[in-house]
Amino acid sequence: MINGYDYVDLGLPSGTLWASYDIGATKVGEFGDFFMWGEVEPKDPDGDWNDDDHKYIIDDEFVKYNDRDKKRILDPEDDAATVLWGKDWKIPSYTDWRELMMFCELGLKENSIVFVGPNGNELRFPKYLYEVYEDSDFSCSWWSSELDESDDDVVYFYVDKDKDEDPECDVLTCHRACLIPIRAVSKIRADLNYVLPDEDETEEESTDDTYEEPSSSSFSINNEDKAGYDTPKENVSDSSSKKFEDNYSRKNTYIKDGYEKEKTSSLSYILFAIAILMLMFAFFNL
Repeated sequence: MINGYDYVDLGLPSGTLWASYDIGATKVGEFGDFFMWGEVEPKDPDGDWNDDDHKYIIDDEFVKYNDRDKKRILDPEDDAATVLWGKDWKIPSYTDWRELMMFCELGLKENSIVFVGPNGNELRFPKYLYEVYEDSDFSCSWWSSELDESDDDVVYFYVDKDKDEDPECDVLTCHRACLIPIRAVSKIRADLNYVLPDEDETEEESTDDTYEEPSSSSFSINNEDKAGYDTPKENVSDSSSKKFEDNYSRKNTYIKDGYEKEKTSSLSYILFAIAILMLMFAFFNL
C-alpha cells in the first residue's frame, strides 16, 4: 500500500505503479467518484450542475490553464489524486496511459476490464455506462493530467466494447467540465527518465481507430443539458481523427512534483561531455 491505498505493480518498463481502484472507491470492482478536470472535490452526476460550476471558469472563460499562464498539466494543488491521496499519487499523464496500452494486454474478466502486465499481474477497472450508443456493451473513461496540445480540451483514456466485438481502448479529448473518474498512479519506484519506444508501427495499425456516429444517444444520466454528457465520442469526424493524430505525435514526457519535464536527448549529453573534455584539455595545456 502507498499512503494507505492499494496498488498493482504491472512490471511496466518505467516502474510506474497503478492504484488498484478509482479515487472514491475502497476496493477493487467498486465504483469511484466523478470529478471535473482540475477540481479536487467530486460531483454527483445526478446533481444540479453545469459548465459554469467549474472552479476555474469565470464569465465563460478559464482563468487557469489558459493562453495566459501557458499551463498544460495540472499543478499539485489541482490534482485530485495528490490532494486526496497524498504527494506520492498523481493523475496519470498521457504517457502513463500510453505505456499501459503498449505493454499490457486488454481483456474482460469477472465483469471487469482487465489489463494484464508484463509480469502477469492484473489491473482491473469497473465497467460503467458513461455513454450509451447503439450496439454498445459499455463505454467508460478516466482522466489524464494534461490538456491536449492543439486545443483547451483534456486528454482522457477510454475503454469501450461493441456487441460481438473485443474491447478497445485509446485516448481522446473532451471539455474539462466533463465528469469522469480518476485512477491514480505512483512514481515512487519509477525511472523518471524512462522514454517510451516509438509508436510508428502502432500508428500505422491505428488508422482505423474511428467510431461510427451513433444513430441514437442516451445516457446513464438523464439530464441531457448537463455539461460533459454531450458525449466526448459523439461526433466522430475529421476533427476527432485529427485529435488521435495529435495525441499520438506528442513528445514523451514524465511528471515530477506535478510539473511536466521533457526528456533530455542523448545527443545533448554527448555534446556536454565533449565540451567538458575540451575545457579540461585547454586548462591542462596552459
